[in-house]
Amino acid sequence: MSVKKTFFASNLKYLRLKKNMEQLELANLLGRKSSSSVSEWEKGKYTPKSGLLSDIAAIFDVTLTDLMEKDLSLEEKGVAYHLPQRDLVLISEQLSENNYNKWLNFAQDLLKQQAKEDKEPDSH
Repeated sequence: MSVKKTFFASNLKYLRLKKNMEQLELANLLGRKSSSSVSEWEKGKYTPKSGLLSDIAAIFDVTLTDLMEKDLSLEEKGVAYHLPQRDLVLISEQLSENNYNKWLNFAQDLLKQQAKEDKEPDSH
């Protein structure tokens, strides 16, 4: 069984700290009396229900998709998170260890072949 990884926990902490917001302050904005839920979300123990996720996205002015599926800290640093990279991550997380190793070996073989082809003089 494979579980799709999300970036929610790390993004929540990143966005909260970026706004100089305490866990309790965020909890209060979400109608919570203590910071324990926020703490558990940031640790990745739990993910809030969809209604709360939408509220969190609105508080930090990000889309729900970005909140869940992008590493927002990388985008802030100017690192583009392109779809092909995301696809590679999602594929790698779903492969069994055996198939992951086969996939990695195949990719390494392709790189070796490409390097060899790049060294060959042009026949034009």
